[in-house]
Amino acid sequence: MVYSRAVRAEYPPLPPLELAARVGGTHADAYAGYEEFGEATRREIIRHLPADWSFADKRVLDFGCGAGRTLRHFLGEAAEGSVAGCDIDVASIDWLEAHLSPPLKVFVAPDTPPLPLPEGELDLVWAISVFTHLTDTWSSWLAEIHRVLRDDGLLLATFIGPGAASWVTTEPWVEEGTGMNVLRYGQPWSLGGPMVMHSEWWLREHWGRAFEIVTLERDGFATSNGGQGIVLMRKRPGAVSAPELERIAPDDTREIAALRHQVGQIHRESLEARTSLAWLEGEHLRLAERLAATRKQRFRRFLRSHMP
Repeated sequence: MVYSRAVRAEYPPLPPLELAARVGGTHADAYAGYEEFGEATRREIIRHLPADWSFADKRVLDFGCGAGRTLRHFLGEAAEGSVAGCDIDVASIDWLEAHLSPPLKVFVAPDTPPLPLPEGELDLVWAISVFTHLTDTWSSWLAEIHRVLRDDGLLLATFIGPGAASWVTTEPWVEEGTGMNVLRYGQPWSLGGPMVMHSEWWLREHWGRAFEIVTLERDGFATSNGGQGIVLMRKRPGAVSAPELERIAPDDTREIAALRHQVGQIHRESLEARTSLAWLEGEHLRLAERLAATRKQRFRRFLRSHMP
């Protein structure tokens, strides 16, 4: 591995706790976790890049960078080439622009493609805990990353596989019945957003249409206890489209098993939502009755205190 950390800042600034907590938790040691995971992510990125990789004169993008949990550990590399980050969170990008740019380049990403970058602009993109939350837009974003990478450009992306599945579900992992598995659809970002799990076979079948799979580890990313999976991919030649990435082979029984599994999960989530709604409606009714009774009591006391 050829890279230099000679000009890397030893103690890059930390963002406000509010921004760090959006990806690092809200517990008392949020900063410690933020720093620890950012450094571990850096090590994982370096470990998975080709042996002859150098950041010198390269153009790199952290896709979904937040407030720089990973980026702040690449300031030295930013002096050798171009290291950029983008995110939909304006406050995070504003903080990065004020405190770490330069040497970093940062910009606000749109909710949907395209990125404000020309075709073939980048040598490397990494997406850490991004496709783990993309439901309806995963294919358009994968096609967009393919567009902005140069020929033979690289994409590093993490995914929720068997090692991290227990974070989002109590079900046992079933490789052929998972595919692309969406849970908590529509959950707001303030609560972590939707959660998306991926089987290795599904990634090879669908992501593999746009990228050559160089290496794939199903778990262990940046942690010794479970963890997300990570895949290193090289851009395939030619244009790709979202519909082509989404296309389901009609004779692939794994796709049918995964869809059946997803329908069952949707039914269970729907039942849980209806149960919660019924409880909330009951609570609302009880509170409304208590409020009405309190108002009557107050009105009676008012009348007694003001009547001759």
